[in-house]
Amino acid sequence: MSAAMPVQAADDAVRTDSYRVLARLFAAPPDATLLHALAQAPRAGEDALGAAWNALCEFAASAGASAPARLNAEYNELFCGVGEPRVMRYGSWYLSGSLMDQPLARLRDDLARLGFARDAEVHEPEDHFAALLEVLAMLVAAGHPEQRDFFQRHLAPWYAQLCRRLEGDTSEFYRLAARLAHSFLDAEVEMLAP
Repeated sequence: MSAAMPVQAADDAVRTDSYRVLARLFAAPPDATLLHALAQAPRAGEDALGAAWNALCEFAASAGASAPARLNAEYNELFCGVGEPRVMRYGSWYLSGSLMDQPLARLRDDLARLGFARDAEVHEPEDHFAALLEVLAMLVAAGHPEQRDFFQRHLAPWYAQLCRRLEGDTSEFYRLAARLAHSFLDAEVEMLAP
C-alpha cells in the first residue's frame, strides 16, 4: 500500500492541471475531444471556482455536434480578427497599451533566466495568455520557488482586464472560460500573496 500524497503535493497537482486546462482553453479553439473531455469531467463544489467549472462543463455537455465549427469561428472572430482583434490576449497590450513593448522584454529576460527557450515553431509573442498559463503550469509542477514572483510580475497585473473583456462578450463559451480563469487566478492571487 502506498503512502498518501502530501497535501501540498496534491494541491500543486490540482493547480498544475488547472493551469494546463486554462492554457488549452485559450491557446486554440476547442475541438470535439476537448469538449467531450469537459462534458465528461467530474463536477466541482458550488463555490465561485466550482460553479465556473461546472458551468463550462455543462455548456460542453449540451454543445452539440456542430459546436467545434461554431466555436472555431467565435475564436477567430474574438482573437484573430483582421486588424485589431476584439480581445487581445497579450500582457504588453494591457500593461503598456501596445504589443511588443517593455513588459514583453522583461518577460523574455525572466524566461531566459528560468531556463525557458522560445520554440521556433511558435509564432505568438511569449506574453500570450495561454503561454503564460503553460509556463506557470510547469513552474508549479516543478515546485519552482519563483512561481510566486513570476505570477505577480507577468500575469497578476493584467489577467482580470482580459477576463472582464471576455466575460462581457457575446461568446458563451469564452464568457464561461473567462469566468473560470478569473475565479482560478483570483484564488492564486490570494494563495501566492507574500
